[in-house]
Amino acid sequence: MILALLAPGVSGAGVPPPPGTGSGLLALLAFGMTFAGGLLPERVVTRIGMRRLFAVRAGILLAVAFTELLPEGLALDRALAGWTALGAFGLLYGLGSIAMLDSCPEYLQECRVHYLGAAAVLALSLHSFLDGFNLSVSFGAGQAAGLAVGGAVILHKAADGFTLTSLLRQSGLSAGRTWAILASVAAATPLGCGLSSLGMADLPRPVTAALMGLAAGSFIHIGATDVLPLVHRREDRASIACFALAMAGVCLMKFLSHGHG
Repeated sequence: MILALLAPGVSGAGVPPPPGTGSGLLALLAFGMTFAGGLLPERVVTRIGMRRLFAVRAGILLAVAFTELLPEGLALDRALAGWTALGAFGLLYGLGSIAMLDSCPEYLQECRVHYLGAAAVLALSLHSFLDGFNLSVSFGAGQAAGLAVGGAVILHKAADGFTLTSLLRQSGLSAGRTWAILASVAAATPLGCGLSSLGMADLPRPVTAALMGLAAGSFIHIGATDVLPLVHRREDRASIACFALAMAGVCLMKFLSHGHG
């Protein structure tokens, strides 16, 4: 039943599901996983395990960006998709230079002092919003792409919940404020997904191309700036294997989905 709801154009009664059904369900799962991650005790999560999780995420997102989103966007409007991909990468890089866009890399730093101000919380909420927005856009490139990105987002949200609550506690915030901030950041994912899903089926070709480029540039930024440097600096062969297997898995999903299509 769940797979029927997630699959575009298929439902248990043979009736197409409403637009955005698959991405909406995954966004809600991501919302729940953020809280589940926040409940994990620090003693059960290791930094090396987190790095390998990020390597899996990077492999999935980079594979989807280069094999699904960019080709789809370039086919619709070559110039627009390319420029929006570059713009998204540059925008996220610039924002990441002045505020904390992702709590996970911050948590992995070997220090015990982390400052989270209002700007950092706003930036984290923006990052979470883009996760949901790009999840919905990814389904526009095909079911395999959407499901792969959904899996990566859900894994990442569990890590987000754990790292964000850990950093907030280290900053001296009360339990009530910690959970309130976590809720606001988590809610941005289904919000972004919902807004992105509105009218996605009826958008003009240039707008669809721009959205594909935006999502692709965002995914390339995540893989290139947050995860791959950690993999190489730590020289962790298991992380490299996780990265390669995740990329191979997405490519296999693409091959199988096209074969059945």
